[in-house]
Amino acid sequence: MPEPVIELDLSSPWEPPEPPPVLRFRLRTRWVAACAVLAVAAGVLAASGAKPRTGPLYSVDEHVVGVTVAKDMLFVNRHRLPGGDPTIEGRRRSDGKVLWSITTDQEQQYAMVSATALILIRHFRGDRGYTTTLTAVDQATGRQLWTRPRTSVLGTRGGLVVAEEMTDPGRITTIAMGESPDLTVNQAADGPARHILVLDERSGAPVWELTAPPGVVFEFTWDGRYPVGQVTGVDQLDPSGLVSSRDIRSGVVVATHQLDWSGIPAAFRTGPDWYAAPGRGAARAVVHPDGQPGGIVFDLAGGRPLFSTDASMFAGIHQCAAALFCTTGGSGITTYDATTGRSRWHLDRYTEIAAIVGDRFVVGTFDPNARYGQIAVVDARTGAVTAELGGWRMIVDASAERILLWQPIDPRTAVLGELDVATGRVTVFGRAGNWDGTPECGAVGDTLACVQLGALTVWRLPERHRRMP
Repeated sequence: MPEPVIELDLSSPWEPPEPPPVLRFRLRTRWVAACAVLAVAAGVLAASGAKPRTGPLYSVDEHVVGVTVAKDMLFVNRHRLPGGDPTIEGRRRSDGKVLWSITTDQEQQYAMVSATALILIRHFRGDRGYTTTLTAVDQATGRQLWTRPRTSVLGTRGGLVVAEEMTDPGRITTIAMGESPDLTVNQAADGPARHILVLDERSGAPVWELTAPPGVVFEFTWDGRYPVGQVTGVDQLDPSGLVSSRDIRSGVVVATHQLDWSGIPAAFRTGPDWYAAPGRGAARAVVHPDGQPGGIVFDLAGGRPLFSTDASMFAGIHQCAAALFCTTGGSGITTYDATTGRSRWHLDRYTEIAAIVGDRFVVGTFDPNARYGQIAVVDARTGAVTAELGGWRMIVDASAERILLWQPIDPRTAVLGELDVATGRVTVFGRAGNWDGTPECGAVGDTLACVQLGALTVWRLPERHRRMP
Protein backbone atom coordinates (compact mmCIF):
# COMPACT_ATOMS: atom_id res chain seq x y z
CA MET A 1 0.00 0.00 0.00
CA PRO A 2 1.60 3.32 -1.00
CA GLU A 3 2.09 5.90 1.72
CA PRO A 4 0.95 9.46 0.99
CA VAL A 5 3.75 11.82 0.08
CA ILE A 6 3.86 15.38 1.37
CA GLU A 7 5.24 17.46 -1.44
CA LEU A 8 6.05 20.54 0.63
CA ASP A 9 6.87 20.69 4.36
CA LEU A 10 6.58 24.19 5.83
CA SER A 11 7.60 23.20 9.35
CA SER A 12 11.36 22.91 8.59
CA PRO A 13 12.68 25.39 5.99
CA TRP A 14 15.33 24.08 3.58
CA GLU A 15 18.90 25.30 4.17
CA PRO A 16 21.65 24.99 1.53
CA PRO A 17 24.78 22.96 2.37
CA GLU A 18 28.15 24.69 2.96
CA PRO A 19 29.93 25.17 -0.43
CA PRO A 20 33.41 23.70 -1.03
CA PRO A 21 36.31 26.08 -0.10
CA VAL A 22 37.36 26.68 -3.73
CA LEU A 23 33.92 28.07 -4.56
CA ARG A 24 33.53 30.40 -1.59
CA PHE A 25 35.32 33.37 -3.17
CA ARG A 26 33.30 33.18 -6.39
CA LEU A 27 30.07 32.78 -4.44
CA ARG A 28 30.98 35.77 -2.25
CA THR A 29 31.32 38.04 -5.29
CA ARG A 30 28.10 36.70 -6.77
CA TRP A 31 26.38 37.23 -3.42
CA VAL A 32 26.97 40.99 -3.60
CA ALA A 33 25.26 41.18 -6.99
CA ALA A 34 22.48 38.87 -5.87
CA CYS A 35 21.78 41.03 -2.82
CA ALA A 36 21.23 44.05 -5.06
CA VAL A 37 18.80 42.07 -7.22
CA LEU A 38 16.96 40.73 -4.16
CA ALA A 39 16.71 44.23 -2.69
CA VAL A 40 14.99 45.49 -5.84
CA ALA A 41 12.69 42.43 -5.92
CA ALA A 42 11.80 42.88 -2.27
CA GLY A 43 10.90 46.49 -2.94
CA VAL A 44 8.62 45.44 -5.80
CA LEU A 45 6.92 42.78 -3.65
CA ALA A 46 6.43 45.19 -0.77
CA ALA A 47 4.97 47.81 -3.07
CA SER A 48 2.58 45.32 -4.66
CA GLY A 49 1.55 43.76 -1.36
CA ALA A 50 2.43 40.27 -2.68
CA LYS A 51 2.61 37.41 -0.17
CA PRO A 52 4.42 34.09 -0.41
CA ARG A 53 2.16 31.49 -2.01
CA THR A 54 2.64 29.16 0.95
CA GLY A 55 1.61 31.63 3.65
CA PRO A 56 -1.68 33.25 4.61
CA LEU A 57 -2.82 36.01 2.29
CA TYR A 58 -4.37 38.01 5.12
CA SER A 59 -6.44 37.67 8.30
CA VAL A 60 -9.30 39.35 10.16
CA ASP A 61 -8.43 39.02 13.81
CA GLU A 62 -11.44 39.86 15.98
CA HIS A 63 -15.08 38.92 16.58
CA VAL A 64 -15.47 36.62 13.53
CA VAL A 65 -18.05 33.84 13.89
CA GLY A 66 -18.49 32.61 10.30
CA VAL A 67 -17.54 33.02 6.66
CA THR A 68 -19.19 32.29 3.30
CA VAL A 69 -17.07 32.30 0.14
CA ALA A 70 -18.41 33.11 -3.33
CA LYS A 71 -16.63 34.00 -6.56
CA ASP A 72 -14.77 37.28 -5.84
CA MET A 73 -16.27 37.87 -2.37
CA LEU A 74 -16.06 36.79 1.26
CA PHE A 75 -19.09 37.34 3.49
CA VAL A 76 -17.94 37.59 7.09
CA ASN A 77 -20.27 37.26 10.08
CA ARG A 78 -18.99 39.22 13.08
CA HIS A 79 -20.09 39.28 16.73
CA ARG A 80 -21.51 42.38 18.31
CA LEU A 81 -18.72 44.95 18.29
CA PRO A 82 -18.24 47.38 21.20
CA GLY A 83 -21.06 49.89 21.01
CA GLY A 84 -22.71 48.21 18.03
CA ASP A 85 -24.68 45.24 16.69
CA PRO A 86 -23.60 42.05 14.91
CA THR A 87 -22.68 42.69 11.28
CA ILE A 88 -22.13 40.95 7.97
CA GLU A 89 -19.30 42.36 5.89
CA GLY A 90 -18.81 41.95 2.17
CA ARG A 91 -15.05 41.75 1.57
CA ARG A 92 -13.04 41.46 -1.62
CA ARG A 93 -11.67 37.92 -1.75
CA SER A 94 -8.25 38.83 -3.16
CA ASP A 95 -7.16 41.17 -0.35
CA GLY A 96 -9.93 41.25 2.29
CA LYS A 97 -10.89 44.88 1.72
CA VAL A 98 -14.32 45.74 3.22
CA LEU A 99 -16.68 46.79 0.40
CA TRP A 100 -19.87 47.01 2.47
CA SER A 101 -21.25 46.20 5.90
CA ILE A 102 -24.83 45.65 7.10
CA THR A 103 -26.25 45.33 10.60
CA THR A 104 -27.88 42.04 11.49
CA ASP A 105 -29.17 40.38 14.66
CA GLN A 106 -28.61 37.35 16.88
CA GLU A 107 -31.22 35.27 15.01
CA GLN A 108 -29.33 35.49 11.71
CA GLN A 109 -27.73 32.05 11.63
CA TYR A 110 -25.99 31.50 8.31
CA ALA A 111 -25.97 32.40 4.64
CA MET A 112 -26.18 30.70 1.26
CA VAL A 113 -25.04 32.14 -2.05
CA SER A 114 -26.73 32.14 -5.43
CA ALA A 115 -25.40 33.72 -8.62
CA THR A 116 -25.47 37.39 -7.53
CA ALA A 117 -27.39 37.39 -4.25
CA LEU A 118 -26.57 36.41 -0.68
CA ILE A 119 -29.44 34.61 1.04
CA LEU A 120 -29.58 35.25 4.80
CA ILE A 121 -31.46 32.74 6.94
CA ARG A 122 -32.95 33.90 10.23
CA HIS A 123 -34.31 31.38 12.75
CA PHE A 124 -37.06 32.24 15.21
CA ARG A 125 -38.82 30.42 18.03
CA GLY A 126 -42.05 31.87 19.36
CA ASP A 127 -45.59 31.08 20.43
CA ARG A 128 -46.28 29.43 17.09
CA GLY A 129 -43.14 27.31 17.25
CA TYR A 130 -40.12 27.33 14.95
CA THR A 131 -39.96 29.33 11.72
CA THR A 132 -37.43 31.00 9.41
CA THR A 133 -37.28 34.17 7.33
CA LEU A 134 -35.22 34.58 4.15
CA THR A 135 -33.61 37.89 3.21
CA ALA A 136 -31.70 38.43 -0.04
CA VAL A 137 -29.00 41.09 -0.39
CA ASP A 138 -26.94 42.07 -3.40
CA GLN A 139 -23.49 40.49 -3.22
CA ALA A 140 -21.72 43.53 -4.68
CA THR A 141 -23.31 46.27 -2.55
CA GLY A 142 -25.10 44.68 0.43
CA ARG A 143 -28.36 46.35 -0.65
CA GLN A 144 -31.44 44.42 0.48
CA LEU A 145 -33.35 42.92 -2.46
CA TRP A 146 -36.30 41.22 -0.77
CA THR A 147 -37.45 39.38 2.35
CA ARG A 148 -39.85 36.46 2.73
CA PRO A 149 -41.19 35.21 6.09
CA ARG A 150 -42.13 31.60 6.96
CA THR A 151 -39.87 30.19 4.24
CA SER A 152 -36.96 27.76 4.46
CA VAL A 153 -34.22 27.46 1.86
CA LEU A 154 -33.46 24.10 0.26
CA GLY A 155 -30.65 25.21 -2.07
CA THR A 156 -29.77 27.37 -5.04
CA ARG A 157 -29.33 26.93 -8.78
CA GLY A 158 -27.67 29.76 -10.68
CA GLY A 159 -29.96 32.75 -10.24
CA LEU A 160 -32.69 30.70 -8.51
CA VAL A 161 -33.45 30.03 -4.84
CA VAL A 162 -35.13 26.68 -4.14
CA ALA A 163 -37.31 27.11 -1.05
CA GLU A 164 -40.28 25.69 0.83
CA GLU A 165 -43.10 27.64 2.43
CA MET A 166 -43.61 26.76 6.10
CA THR A 167 -47.40 26.51 5.91
CA ASP A 168 -47.87 25.58 9.58
CA PRO A 169 -44.79 26.46 11.63
CA GLY A 170 -46.70 25.86 14.88
CA ARG A 171 -47.31 22.19 14.16
CA ILE A 172 -45.16 20.09 16.49
CA THR A 173 -44.95 16.29 16.57
CA THR A 174 -44.71 14.90 20.11
CA ILE A 175 -43.94 11.45 21.47
CA ALA A 176 -45.69 10.26 24.63
CA MET A 177 -43.59 9.74 27.74
CA GLY A 178 -42.20 6.25 27.85
CA GLU A 179 -42.82 5.67 24.14
CA SER A 180 -39.73 4.49 22.31
CA PRO A 181 -40.07 4.66 18.50
CA ASP A 182 -38.87 1.68 16.51
CA LEU A 183 -36.31 3.21 14.16
CA THR A 184 -36.17 0.05 12.04
CA VAL A 185 -39.73 0.75 10.86
CA ASN A 186 -40.23 3.51 8.27
CA GLN A 187 -42.39 6.41 9.42
CA ALA A 188 -44.01 8.82 6.95
CA ALA A 189 -43.99 12.48 7.98
CA ASP A 190 -47.22 13.65 9.58
CA GLY A 191 -47.72 17.16 8.28
CA PRO A 192 -49.60 19.48 5.94
CA ALA A 193 -49.26 19.67 2.19
CA ARG A 194 -45.80 20.77 1.04
CA HIS A 195 -45.46 23.99 -0.96
CA ILE A 196 -42.24 24.16 -3.00
CA LEU A 197 -41.17 27.56 -4.37
CA VAL A 198 -38.41 28.33 -6.86
CA LEU A 199 -37.72 32.06 -6.52
CA ASP A 200 -35.91 34.60 -8.67
CA GLU A 201 -32.85 35.64 -6.66
CA ARG A 202 -33.22 39.35 -7.54
CA SER A 203 -36.94 39.90 -6.99
CA GLY A 204 -37.99 37.02 -4.72
CA ALA A 205 -40.93 36.36 -7.04
CA PRO A 206 -41.81 32.71 -7.72
CA VAL A 207 -40.53 31.48 -11.07
CA TRP A 208 -42.58 28.36 -10.50
CA GLU A 209 -44.21 26.62 -7.55
CA LEU A 210 -45.72 23.29 -6.65
CA THR A 211 -48.10 22.17 -3.91
CA ALA A 212 -48.13 18.48 -3.13
CA PRO A 213 -50.76 16.85 -0.89
CA PRO A 214 -49.86 14.55 2.02
CA GLY A 215 -48.57 11.20 0.80
CA VAL A 216 -46.36 12.74 -1.90
CA VAL A 217 -42.61 12.83 -1.27
CA PHE A 218 -39.81 14.75 -3.02
CA GLU A 219 -36.19 14.03 -3.80
CA PHE A 220 -33.81 16.87 -4.75
CA THR A 221 -30.71 15.97 -6.72
CA TRP A 222 -27.41 17.84 -6.40
CA ASP A 223 -24.18 18.39 -8.29
CA GLY A 224 -22.10 18.35 -5.08
CA ARG A 225 -22.17 18.51 -1.32
CA TYR A 226 -24.71 20.63 0.52
CA PRO A 227 -24.49 23.60 1.00
CA VAL A 228 -21.77 24.28 -1.58
CA GLY A 229 -23.40 22.14 -4.26
CA GLN A 230 -26.35 23.26 -6.36
CA VAL A 231 -29.79 21.72 -6.89
CA THR A 232 -30.02 20.07 -10.32
CA GLY A 233 -33.55 18.71 -10.31
CA VAL A 234 -36.53 17.53 -8.28
CA ASP A 235 -38.26 14.14 -8.45
CA GLN A 236 -41.75 13.55 -7.06
CA LEU A 237 -43.19 10.17 -5.99
CA ASP A 238 -46.98 9.81 -5.75
CA PRO A 239 -48.78 7.03 -3.80
CA SER A 240 -49.70 5.51 -7.18
CA GLY A 241 -46.01 4.81 -7.80
CA LEU A 242 -45.65 7.51 -10.46
CA VAL A 243 -42.27 9.30 -10.46
CA SER A 244 -42.24 12.75 -12.10
CA SER A 245 -38.91 14.45 -12.81
CA ARG A 246 -38.99 18.25 -13.12
CA ASP A 247 -36.54 20.73 -14.57
CA ILE A 248 -35.43 22.86 -11.63
CA ARG A 249 -35.32 26.02 -13.78
CA SER A 250 -38.84 25.86 -15.18
CA GLY A 251 -40.76 23.24 -13.18
CA VAL A 252 -41.66 21.45 -16.41
CA VAL A 253 -42.00 17.66 -16.11
CA VAL A 254 -39.23 16.29 -18.33
CA ALA A 255 -39.72 12.57 -17.61
CA THR A 256 -42.16 10.19 -15.89
CA HIS A 257 -41.65 6.62 -14.68
CA GLN A 258 -44.24 4.20 -13.32
CA LEU A 259 -42.91 1.98 -10.54
CA ASP A 260 -44.45 -1.46 -10.04
CA TRP A 261 -45.56 -0.40 -6.56
CA SER A 262 -48.22 1.66 -4.80
CA GLY A 263 -48.74 2.81 -1.22
CA ILE A 264 -47.65 5.60 1.14
CA PRO A 265 -43.91 6.30 0.86
CA ALA A 266 -42.02 7.31 4.01
CA ALA A 267 -38.89 8.18 2.03
CA PHE A 268 -37.71 8.12 -1.56
CA ARG A 269 -34.47 8.82 -3.35
CA THR A 270 -33.20 8.71 -6.90
CA GLY A 271 -29.80 10.36 -6.57
CA PRO A 272 -26.51 9.84 -4.77
CA ASP A 273 -25.93 10.90 -1.20
CA TRP A 274 -25.00 14.46 -0.20
CA TYR A 275 -21.24 14.05 -0.41
CA ALA A 276 -20.95 13.17 -4.10
CA ALA A 277 -22.57 13.23 -7.50
CA PRO A 278 -21.35 10.13 -9.34
CA GLY A 279 -22.17 9.47 -12.98
CA ARG A 280 -25.72 8.24 -13.11
CA GLY A 281 -24.95 4.96 -14.90
CA ALA A 282 -27.77 2.64 -13.88
CA ALA A 283 -30.77 4.83 -12.89
CA ARG A 284 -32.33 3.59 -9.68
CA ALA A 285 -35.08 4.61 -7.24
CA VAL A 286 -35.22 3.53 -3.60
CA VAL A 287 -38.61 3.52 -1.86
CA HIS A 288 -39.11 3.05 1.89
CA PRO A 289 -42.82 2.14 2.38
CA ASP A 290 -44.55 3.62 5.41
CA GLY A 291 -44.98 1.25 8.35
CA GLN A 292 -42.61 -1.37 6.95
CA PRO A 293 -38.96 -2.17 7.61
CA GLY A 294 -36.34 -1.70 4.93
CA GLY A 295 -36.73 -0.54 1.36
CA ILE A 296 -37.15 -1.61 -2.24
CA VAL A 297 -34.72 -0.73 -5.06
CA PHE A 298 -36.33 -0.23 -8.48
CA ASP A 299 -35.04 0.09 -12.02
CA LEU A 300 -36.22 3.66 -12.59
CA ALA A 301 -36.50 3.37 -16.37
CA GLY A 302 -38.58 0.19 -16.42
CA GLY A 303 -40.21 0.48 -13.00
CA ARG A 304 -39.57 -3.14 -11.98
CA PRO A 305 -38.32 -4.01 -8.47
CA LEU A 306 -34.74 -5.28 -8.44
CA PHE A 307 -34.12 -6.24 -4.82
CA SER A 308 -35.13 -5.46 -1.24
CA THR A 309 -32.91 -4.14 1.52
CA ASP A 310 -33.28 -4.31 5.30
CA ALA A 311 -31.74 -0.80 5.65
CA SER A 312 -34.41 1.52 7.04
CA MET A 313 -34.91 5.11 5.92
CA PHE A 314 -32.93 6.20 8.99
CA ALA A 315 -30.01 3.82 8.44
CA GLY A 316 -29.82 4.68 4.74
CA ILE A 317 -28.83 2.93 1.56
CA HIS A 318 -27.68 5.14 -1.28
CA GLN A 319 -26.13 5.03 -4.73
CA CYS A 320 -22.41 5.66 -4.23
CA ALA A 321 -21.17 4.80 -7.74
CA ALA A 322 -22.75 4.11 -11.12
CA ALA A 323 -23.09 0.38 -10.32
CA LEU A 324 -22.91 0.37 -6.51
CA PHE A 325 -25.09 1.03 -3.50
CA CYS A 326 -23.55 1.67 -0.07
CA THR A 327 -24.49 1.47 3.58
CA THR A 328 -22.33 2.97 6.34
CA GLY A 329 -22.31 2.77 10.11
CA GLY A 330 -20.68 1.25 13.15
CA SER A 331 -20.16 -2.09 11.41
CA GLY A 332 -18.21 -0.47 8.58
CA ILE A 333 -18.89 0.23 4.90
CA THR A 334 -20.70 -2.33 2.76
CA THR A 335 -21.33 -2.08 -0.98
CA TYR A 336 -23.94 -3.87 -3.08
CA ASP A 337 -24.43 -4.50 -6.76
CA ALA A 338 -26.92 -1.91 -8.03
CA THR A 339 -28.84 -4.51 -10.06
CA THR A 340 -28.80 -7.70 -7.99
CA GLY A 341 -28.29 -6.38 -4.46
CA ARG A 342 -25.50 -8.91 -3.85
CA SER A 343 -22.73 -7.79 -1.52
CA ARG A 344 -19.64 -6.64 -3.43
CA TRP A 345 -17.18 -5.78 -0.67
CA HIS A 346 -17.02 -4.76 3.00
CA LEU A 347 -14.57 -2.50 4.85
CA ASP A 348 -14.35 -2.95 8.62
CA ARG A 349 -12.01 -0.25 9.79
CA TYR A 350 -13.78 2.81 8.37
CA THR A 351 -17.40 3.79 9.02
CA GLU A 352 -18.12 6.90 6.91
CA ILE A 353 -17.71 7.99 3.29
CA ALA A 354 -16.45 11.58 3.30
CA ALA A 355 -16.22 12.16 -0.47
CA ILE A 356 -16.28 10.38 -3.81
CA VAL A 357 -14.01 11.32 -6.70
CA GLY A 358 -14.13 9.17 -9.83
CA ASP A 359 -13.56 5.55 -8.81
CA ARG A 360 -12.11 6.46 -5.40
CA PHE A 361 -13.84 6.85 -2.04
CA VAL A 362 -12.37 9.08 0.66
CA VAL A 363 -13.40 7.27 3.85
CA GLY A 364 -13.01 7.99 7.54
CA THR A 365 -13.96 7.08 11.08
CA PHE A 366 -16.43 9.35 12.81
CA ASP A 367 -14.81 11.67 15.37
CA PRO A 368 -17.16 14.08 17.23
CA ASN A 369 -14.31 16.60 17.52
CA ALA A 370 -13.11 16.42 13.90
CA ARG A 371 -16.07 14.96 11.91
CA TYR A 372 -13.76 12.49 10.18
CA GLY A 373 -10.86 11.07 12.21
CA GLN A 374 -8.70 8.49 10.45
CA ILE A 375 -8.82 9.04 6.68
CA ALA A 376 -8.02 6.72 3.78
CA VAL A 377 -8.56 6.41 0.03
CA VAL A 378 -10.35 3.28 -1.21
CA ASP A 379 -10.74 1.81 -4.70
CA ALA A 380 -14.52 1.72 -5.16
CA ARG A 381 -14.27 -1.24 -7.54
CA THR A 382 -12.54 -3.60 -5.10
CA GLY A 383 -12.65 -2.06 -1.62
CA ALA A 384 -8.84 -2.05 -1.47
CA VAL A 385 -7.26 0.74 0.58
CA THR A 386 -4.90 2.58 -1.76
CA ALA A 387 -3.61 5.20 0.70
CA GLU A 388 -3.82 5.80 4.45
CA LEU A 389 -3.46 9.36 5.68
CA GLY A 390 -2.49 9.05 9.32
CA GLY A 391 -2.99 12.25 11.30
CA TRP A 392 -4.83 14.14 8.54
CA ARG A 393 -8.41 15.34 9.04
CA MET A 394 -10.85 16.57 6.45
CA ILE A 395 -11.97 20.20 6.15
CA VAL A 396 -15.62 19.27 5.74
CA ASP A 397 -17.94 21.18 3.37
CA ALA A 398 -15.22 23.64 2.35
CA SER A 399 -15.44 22.88 -1.36
CA ALA A 400 -17.60 20.91 -3.76
CA GLU A 401 -14.57 20.03 -5.91
CA ARG A 402 -11.40 19.83 -3.80
CA ILE A 403 -10.48 17.52 -0.92
CA LEU A 404 -8.84 19.79 1.66
CA LEU A 405 -7.21 18.51 4.86
CA TRP A 406 -5.59 19.73 8.07
CA GLN A 407 -3.19 18.11 10.50
CA PRO A 408 -2.30 19.31 14.02
CA ILE A 409 1.43 19.56 14.71
CA ASP A 410 1.08 20.92 18.25
CA PRO A 411 -1.89 21.99 20.45
CA ARG A 412 -2.31 25.35 18.65
CA THR A 413 -0.68 24.85 15.23
CA ALA A 414 -1.77 22.94 12.12
CA VAL A 415 -0.62 22.44 8.55
CA LEU A 416 -3.09 22.54 5.65
CA GLY A 417 -3.01 20.36 2.56
CA GLU A 418 -4.90 19.17 -0.50
CA LEU A 419 -5.36 15.49 -1.28
CA ASP A 420 -4.75 14.17 -4.78
CA VAL A 421 -7.17 11.24 -4.67
CA ALA A 422 -5.60 9.57 -7.72
CA THR A 423 -2.16 9.24 -6.12
CA GLY A 424 -2.86 9.55 -2.39
CA ARG A 425 -0.37 12.42 -2.11
CA VAL A 426 -0.99 15.51 -0.01
CA THR A 427 0.32 18.91 -1.09
CA VAL A 428 0.90 21.12 1.94
CA PHE A 429 0.07 24.74 1.17
CA GLY A 430 -0.23 26.49 4.53
CA ARG A 431 0.63 26.64 8.20
CA ALA A 432 -2.05 27.83 10.65
CA GLY A 433 -1.44 29.28 14.09
CA ASN A 434 -4.04 29.85 16.80
CA TRP A 435 -5.74 26.65 15.62
CA ASP A 436 -7.86 24.68 18.07
CA GLY A 437 -10.14 21.90 16.86
CA THR A 438 -12.37 21.65 13.80
CA PRO A 439 -12.49 24.88 11.74
CA GLU A 440 -15.38 26.43 9.82
CA CYS A 441 -14.13 26.95 6.27
CA GLY A 442 -15.17 27.83 2.75
CA ALA A 443 -13.28 27.56 -0.54
CA VAL A 444 -13.78 28.90 -4.05
CA GLY A 445 -11.28 28.84 -6.90
CA ASP A 446 -7.79 29.18 -5.47
CA THR A 447 -8.83 30.55 -2.05
CA LEU A 448 -9.49 28.88 1.31
CA ALA A 449 -10.93 30.89 4.21
CA CYS A 450 -11.20 29.44 7.73
CA VAL A 451 -12.56 30.74 11.04
CA GLN A 452 -10.84 29.64 14.25
CA LEU A 453 -11.11 31.13 17.76
CA GLY A 454 -12.80 34.32 16.52
CA ALA A 455 -10.28 34.99 13.73
CA LEU A 456 -10.52 34.57 9.95
CA THR A 457 -7.46 33.50 7.95
CA VAL A 458 -7.27 33.25 4.16
CA TRP A 459 -4.82 31.08 2.17
CA ARG A 460 -4.11 30.55 -1.50
CA LEU A 461 -4.64 26.95 -2.62
CA PRO A 462 -2.05 25.08 -4.71
CA GLU A 463 -2.47 24.57 -8.43
CA ARG A 464 -5.14 22.03 -9.29
CA HIS A 465 -4.31 18.35 -9.41
CA ARG A 466 -5.25 16.39 -12.49
CA ARG A 467 -8.83 15.20 -12.41
CA MET A 468 -9.82 11.59 -11.91
CA PRO A 469 -11.07 9.89 -15.09
